[in-house]
Amino acid sequence: MSLYRPDGLRAGFHADGFAPGSGLLHAGEQWVPEQFLIEPHEHPVWEIYLQQHGTTHWIADGESYALHPGHLFAVPPGVRHHLAGRSGNHHFYFAAVDLGIVGRRHPGLAMPSGVVHREAGELTYAFAQLVRELTTRYEYADTGLTLAVDHLVLAFSRSLAPAAVPQLPMHPAVRAVKRLLDQEFHERWTLPELADRVGLAPAYLAELFAAELGQPPHRYLNERRIDRARQLLESSDVTVTALALSLGFSSSQHFARVFRQLTGSTPTAVRSSRAR
Repeated sequence: MSLYRPDGLRAGFHADGFAPGSGLLHAGEQWVPEQFLIEPHEHPVWEIYLQQHGTTHWIADGESYALHPGHLFAVPPGVRHHLAGRSGNHHFYFAAVDLGIVGRRHPGLAMPSGVVHREAGELTYAFAQLVRELTTRYEYADTGLTLAVDHLVLAFSRSLAPAAVPQLPMHPAVRAVKRLLDQEFHERWTLPELADRVGLAPAYLAELFAAELGQPPHRYLNERRIDRARQLLESSDVTVTALALSLGFSSSQHFARVFRQLTGSTPTAVRSSRAR
């Protein structure tokens, strides 16, 4: 495997050179500046993008697509696509995957036929696991990578299917807010904003949420942010300040304070331990 940073990125990486059995051609996570362009290109396999932060505009097969945070964009083999002009600073995941190889391992998975543009669902978690496998030296690396690719394709297939049916009882408003905080933890949510989304009084929502999940919405949100921060500190070289702002904290100092409260350590210490 080859892992490197292409010219012009703010942070992140591109990885390729995998053994063919996994089905992965290339993958990465990148933070790009406003002047960064992706020229028209195509691939012999599916390419799956996940917009994490910022808004981008893409052209694929002559059609225009606006990607907002949490959007999935997947392009079939042989379809030319490109970033349509400068889009401001943004952050995204990507993976080029041979769905035929993964489909032979798991023949029941749904496989699309054309360009896909929709909400990403579980893909954020799947991409985060793939990035960990690519950027960390684990035992059983080949098996871990193959399982991470399979998880990614599973999440991709699930995003094409009808909405999942919850198996555990939970108040609908709490479920809706939990899903929002799980998927959009980078937004600076306030309790009144969350309550307005589900049509409840703020105090009542906080009471319901704490009764169902054992903690108020604000702490749940910060835990999701810090979980993601630990992943980024271990797998990326994005600066602590940029990381803090991208996760919805008002400053690096605010981020460091919450990080210490929830983990007992500091962002700098976690990042330093990676190099040992």
